[in-house]
Amino acid sequence: MHKETVRVTIEVIHQAKAGSSRAFGIIVDEYQTFAYRVAFRFVGQTAEAEDIVQESFISLWNNIHRYRTEIKITTWLYRIIANRSLDFLKSSSAKQRKNHVGMELGDTLKQETTPVSELEGKELMNAITHAAELLTPKQRAVFVLRDLEGLTVEEVCDVLSISSGNMKSNLYYARQAVSKTLKPYFETNNSIKL
Repeated sequence: MHKETVRVTIEVIHQAKAGSSRAFGIIVDEYQTFAYRVAFRFVGQTAEAEDIVQESFISLWNNIHRYRTEIKITTWLYRIIANRSLDFLKSSSAKQRKNHVGMELGDTLKQETTPVSELEGKELMNAITHAAELLTPKQRAVFVLRDLEGLTVEEVCDVLSISSGNMKSNLYYARQAVSKTLKPYFETNNSIKL
């Protein structure tokens, strides 16, 4: 799980809970890149990811008075973003659209400094994101949170409100499907071994 940053202190959170829009602005500034990355990994579309981020921060603002400081704010944001993203993925409009994955997701990841390694990293992330698009919404959610975001099993279960067994089962099938989808990528990319 990502560590809380210095700028968003308990005091800033208390001020936001008391209705300070300035304090809430600090929270938004600190976590908007994080929120966009997570949303984009779920939905694979820029406009929809931006909408989900906006809706998620509105929801956070509307419910900030309920926030308990013993929970990391990133955990709460993961939950909100995951729920909004799953709603989008399950909607009929999402089922009718084709996702077009661009290079932008690769830009959010830390890469080696060489142009070749940057390009390979972006290509791999785009291939993984494309593979994730073929998963069921639940499998995709578990795969994104566990394998792409690096949350622990417990954190994924908490964010998605599912049992450990359910999470592990969905993750197993997600990994199988992603591996099958990525096999041609690895076979054609000489620099990456299976």
